[in-house]
Amino acid sequence: MISQRLAVFPQSATIGARFFSASAAVGGKPGCNIVKPVHHRVKIDKSKLSPRFEGLKYSKNDIRSPGYKPVATHQDRVAEYYENTIKSDLLLINAQNTEMTQLGNKRRQWDGSSPFHINRSLRKPSGSAAETPNVKPHTVENIPQIEAVHINCYVEQAKDNANHAISALVQLQQITGVKAAPIYSKTNVLHWRVRAGYQMGARVTLKGRPMHQFLTTLTEVVLPRIREYKGISNRSGDNTGNIQFGLRPEDVKFFPEIDANQDLWPRTYGFHVNVVTSAQTDSEARTLLSAFGLPFHGSERGVKPENIEY
Repeated sequence: MISQRLAVFPQSATIGARFFSASAAVGGKPGCNIVKPVHHRVKIDKSKLSPRFEGLKYSKNDIRSPGYKPVATHQDRVAEYYENTIKSDLLLINAQNTEMTQLGNKRRQWDGSSPFHINRSLRKPSGSAAETPNVKPHTVENIPQIEAVHINCYVEQAKDNANHAISALVQLQQITGVKAAPIYSKTNVLHWRVRAGYQMGARVTLKGRPMHQFLTTLTEVVLPRIREYKGISNRSGDNTGNIQFGLRPEDVKFFPEIDANQDLWPRTYGFHVNVVTSAQTDSEARTLLSAFGLPFHGSERGVKPENIEY
């Protein structure tokens, strides 16, 4: 048997790439290589190489493909409203002819009154623990716009019954129409009886058309039905153009997706909403959100109520 193998593969012959083991083939032994051949590492769809069935070669999002499914069946009126009306108004409100770059709240130098100030790290910014970016002049290139809406729903009862977290996840998916992601606890908190790895709620990020649909439902259906609702606090914000507010469990029942099936939702869960904008300051972000119909109330930070002009 060995002589026959040597006759077929003489030692002087060149070892090809398709041999399982080059050294074993030379020695006349059956070889085995754990490394897959190179031509097997790249997956090739051979149906694309055939000249037949040209229609099946298009991607699923191509309108010429048989598997094409239309998703955007109507225009986004909120996006058109921003492009045609809000965008030009924001540029007119914020832009100034003699505008210069305003330095943000940065770390400060020590006054040197103590010898221990030498080689010490800079002081924290005044009135804040983190630095704020510089405010650049307003141009056509940096008009504020809403980039995303993050919704976080934390359920305290989920530490005793995991079904509450699942219900909160389904609730967010029902309201927004976007698949939600679960939230897990990261550390052990003894006095809260929470362990790491517990599913404690859900979160979802909205962009584009689902984000505009959520804001429209919120401003036109939900908020007007809340009794004695004053609006979002003017003190809300993180000094970088992001606005946060929350809805109570009884407020969530006013969403049409929940109100139409109240028997299926005997219990609702409140959530926090974080609106991320490209505005440079919180004041610009509030001006942007007020154009979409979100109300605000109260005085801003650093402004006394008696100095507000009505």
